[in-house]
Amino acid sequence: MTEKSTDVYSEIDEELEFTDEQTEELLKLNEKEIQILILSELKKITSLLNQRKSKR
Repeated sequence: MTEKSTDVYSEIDEELEFTDEQTEELLKLNEKEIQILILSELKKITSLLNQRKSKR
């Protein structure tokens, strides 16, 4: 991983903490819902990367 990538990931890194109730809800998700959540997060990362590139 390059230094620039590390910077981006450091910016978007969040400590994930879930309540018991939230954990139970996450465990109820089906495969498609999980994929949607992952794609949503990837979209956020891509957007952040694009913003950084356009500022240069």
